[in-house]
Formats: sequence, C-alpha cells, structure tokens
Amino acid sequence: MLISSIRFNSSQYSLKNYSLIKVTGKDREVFFQGQTTNDLSLISNNEGQLTCRLNRVGKLQSYFFIAKFENYLYLMCPNELCSSIINDFEKYIIMEEVNLVVSELEIWIHFNNFLVPSDEKADFFDLNFYGINSRIRFNKLQNVEQTSELELEEIRILNGWPNWGKDINNSQFVNESYLNEIAISYKKGCFLGQETVSKIENNRGAAFYPMLLKLENDENLEKYLNQEFQINTDEGLKITGKLNYQIKNIAQVILFRDFRVIGRKLTILFGGKEVRVEVAKIPFYSNASPIDIATELYHLGVESYQENNFKEAFEFLEKAIEFNPSFADAYESIGVMLGREERFGEAIEWMNKLQEINPNSVMAHTNKSLYYMRLGKITEAEEEKSFATLKSFAIFGQEASSKKQLAEELRKKEEETLRREKMFLQVLEIDEEDTIALFGMSDIFFQRKNFEQAIINLNKVIEFDPKYSSAYLLLGKALESEGLLEKAIETYQKGVLVASKRGDMMPANEMQTRLNQLVMSSRLT
Repeated sequence: MLISSIRFNSSQYSLKNYSLIKVTGKDREVFFQGQTTNDLSLISNNEGQLTCRLNRVGKLQSYFFIAKFENYLYLMCPNELCSSIINDFEKYIIMEEVNLVVSELEIWIHFNNFLVPSDEKADFFDLNFYGINSRIRFNKLQNVEQTSELELEEIRILNGWPNWGKDINNSQFVNESYLNEIAISYKKGCFLGQETVSKIENNRGAAFYPMLLKLENDENLEKYLNQEFQINTDEGLKITGKLNYQIKNIAQVILFRDFRVIGRKLTILFGGKEVRVEVAKIPFYSNASPIDIATELYHLGVESYQENNFKEAFEFLEKAIEFNPSFADAYESIGVMLGREERFGEAIEWMNKLQEINPNSVMAHTNKSLYYMRLGKITEAEEEKSFATLKSFAIFGQEASSKKQLAEELRKKEEETLRREKMFLQVLEIDEEDTIALFGMSDIFFQRKNFEQAIINLNKVIEFDPKYSSAYLLLGKALESEGLLEKAIETYQKGVLVASKRGDMMPANEMQTRLNQLVMSSRLT
C-alpha cells in the first residue's frame, strides 16, 4: 500500500556503505566554506547538507554530506571516497588549523524521525537524504522498523541522487548531474572550480542532464540499460541520451538539452525499437518538507474518499496530521467524512480538535450544529449555530481590512506599471525595434487585457529577434485570450523548439504545459 511508503513513515537503515570523518580545528568552517560547493553558513548546529569537491577546472572530485556541530564537523561520504577525500583536503591545509580523522562510529539513518518521540542525548544531525527528511544517529533505535532497501533504491533513482562510480565520476562537471541542484550554491562566493561551472550554468547549462521518461506502454527496457538511444529530428537520427535505470514505467535517462522540456512527447529508438515517452522532471517525488508531505497525503485522502475507500482515506488524512499537526483542512475533512457516514459523535470530536488548532473556524461550529441537530440535541445545535454567526462577523471584518490592503497594493502596482510604460515609450522613440522595450509594452498591454495590441507588439519582437523565448510564451497566452487557439498552438510549438535550443527551460516547460492542455482540449471537442 502507498500509505506504507518510506516517505510517509518512520524507519531506520544502517549506512554501512558510508564512512564518517571528524574534522576539528578552529579554522575548519572557514576552510571548508572555501573548498566546497555548497554554503556551509546556511546550516545550523546539528544540521547537514550535501556538498561537492571540484578540481581547478570544475571536474568532480568527490561528494559528501557535511554536518556542523559546536566544536567540530562531520563529513559523511561513500566508503570508496573516504581516503581520497582526506588526502585531497590535506594537500590544501597549509597554515590553517584543520584536522581530519576517520571515525569508527556506526552510522544509522532515521527517516521521518519527528514521527517518533525521542529524548535526544547522543550526537545527531538532520539532513535531506534522497529527498526524504532524515536524521543521522550513531546507534540503532529500538521499536523502529527497518527501511525497505529496495524502495529506498527506487526513491534514489526516481529522485535523481547519483551513485559514485556508476552515475558520476571525476571526468564530469557537477553541472551534468542532479548534484547541480542539491549540492551547489552559485551565490555563496568563491570555491575551487567555481569559474568554470558558473560559466556552464550561465551559458545554457550542461548539454546532457538526467531526466525521467514516462513510458506510454509497459515496455521492459532492461537490455538497453547504459546504452545510448536516438530520436528522429529534422536533421535525421540523432543520439540524444543514455538509459540509466528503469522503475516500472519510468526510465531515468541522460537527455540532450533540446529535448528536456517537461511534458513533451517523443518517440525514442532503443536499438531500433520505437518507444513513445513523455518527458518528466527529476525529482519524481518533489515534496520533501513535512508540510508539503502533509498536503500530498491530504490530496491522496480526498481522492481515496471520492473513490469510496473510506478506510484508506481516513488513514491518509490521519497521516497528514502526523506530518502537520496544524493542518486544519485535514481535521475538517475527517469530521465531514465521519458525518457523512452518520458517525456524528466521532465527527463532533474531530470538529472539537479543529477548534483547538483553529479557534476562528466557522465550519467547526457550523458542522457541529448540523451533527447535534441530527443527534436530536437542539439546544447544543442552536448554541453552535450562534457561535458560527459570531465568528462569521469577525471574518467579515478581517476581509474588509484585507480588501483595503489589496486596493493599496493594486494602486502601487499601477504606479509602477505607469513608470515602466513611460520608460519603454521613451526607449521606443529612440529605437522602435528595441525588443526589450517592445516586450515590456506587450506585457503591459497583456496585463490591461489589450490582447490585440499585445499580439501586434509581440509579433514585432519575434520578427526582430526570432530567438526571444519569452515573447513566444506571452504571444501564445495573448492568442489564447483572444480565442485564436490554433495560432496559439503553432506559437507554442515554435516557442518550445526555440527555448529548448537556447536552454531557456522555464519558458519552454510552461509553453509545453499550455500546449499539451490546448491539444487535449481540441481532442475532447
């Protein structure tokens, strides 16, 4: 069952394939801040982050977790990298007071540790591991189940976390792996290899990068693992990537830049075998924080109830509250579900819980009034109805204040729009082909719902600069707003190709999403 997933429960796992290095010395934090890719200043004591070590030309040397404590640091790395990490850093320790020693502590990882109350006495540090909330401990816990190794590996693959020696090695740039998203800060300042990897990042990014492909049919591609695949392009067959893994109907691949548009449908050739796929992003499980997980569980619960699976729905919603004890919608939904099942006493108890975490809830009183009425308790029902009325008046007062604040924000926004408009018009008086000013005016026309004039301006932008990715996106939106759906589809199709070739993935992905929606709507009609 989905509810039993590692992502939704507390479990532990022995990290026997990881080593621990203890770092002491007064210069330890300053030293590692300048030698590694991530920003050590962003974490507090008892927290860890994933980071990388590059060489002078930006190639990967190693990756590891670095954890901060009051008097020392811990480096947690794959066993095979332990010696090379120590040797590498010791070469650069000249005048600094920094010492690295391998620790013999046993490493245990505890997933979603906050679900199990505990009195922390020993050392620990919290981190994100494979996209899951985790805590590193140095002892095994009693009464905590063991993690499923198979599921953990599947999550690692679907979330794009690489293995050293299989997915990444020291011949690659950090830009070419998902480490580029989770183990590097381009804003922190200087670190070894920064100049090279920053140039790659700012110039379209890596040519090849890990992505997911959703297979349209149940295809077993295991015999093509680690092999390159092709796609038919206007120039003919072209090698566009390599197959890394397959988990059910999801393939993790290394994909060429031009095709990394989320939602794009492709026909890929694996050794001559045609397979229809849809491009998807890494990570597959994008929710990591407890609040995001709670929201995911909440929606799963609602879906289960809509499918008349009350037991599963109840379990999902209770689990959502475990992850976010202040999740008012989950309390209310459980109460409503119980009310529909005519379990009115239990429903009232859940509405009381809702009141505890949200004293201003009108629906808690409204629903209790209904349930008391159904139980024949007229006095209690009338009392809850009066409470609901009083709290409704309070909310009306809050809404009036919010509307006043919104009006002030809209006034300021209009002032800023007028300032931008004046600036763009001044530029266009000097150069009527200035694409930035033309696009700026197009955006203003679009905001004012003058779609016709926005379309005229945007066509000029594309005429003067056919590679202006954002112009295709805004033009498509304007055409949609005017009801010119076929032209919008054509615009998005052209725009996706232009944006993906330029590495402008944000407009490319948005255009592909809107294109898919328009194509689906046209098929339905």
